[in-house]
Amino acid sequence: MSEKDGEPTGERLDAEQLDAEAPGVDDAAELEAAEADVAAGAEADEDKVVATPTRRRRQVADRPAGRTTEAREGQGTRSRAAAERARAAELRDKRSIGRFLREVVAELRKVIWPGRKELITYTTVVIVFVAVMVALVAGLDLAFAQGVLAVFG
Repeated sequence: MSEKDGEPTGERLDAEQLDAEAPGVDDAAELEAAEADVAAGAEADEDKVVATPTRRRRQVADRPAGRTTEAREGQGTRSRAAAERARAAELRDKRSIGRFLREVVAELRKVIWPGRKELITYTTVVIVFVAVMVALVAGLDLAFAQGVLAVFG
C-alpha cells in the first residue's frame, strides 16, 4: 500500500501526521478527559434501574396514605369526574375535523409534486408494469385451465 492511495504504509505516524489524521483534537489530555466523562456517564447509566411493575407497586405502598405525587408537590388532587372531563376534552381536541383538515393541508404542502415529464414517465412505467402482470396472470390462467382439462377432461 502506498500513501498516495490514501492508505497508511504501516509506518508509525509522528505528531504532525497524527494531527492531520485526526483534526479537531488539539490536546491529548483534552481527549482523555472527554473519554473519562463518557466512561463516567456510562457507568452512572449502568447503576440506574428500570422500575418494574413490582417496584412501582412497592413505591406506591411506601407513600403516606391518601397522598399522591401531585399532593406532595403542593397541588390538590382532582376528582375522577374532573379527570374524565379533561380526558374527554383532550380527545375532542384530537378528533376535531378542523384540526384534521389543517394537518392534511400541512402534510400536502410538504409533498414534492412531480413535474409534467416525471408524471408522464411514472404513468408509462405503471401502465407497462400492469400490462405485463395482466399478461402473466392470463397466461398462467390459460395454462392451468388447459392442465385441468387435460387431467380431468
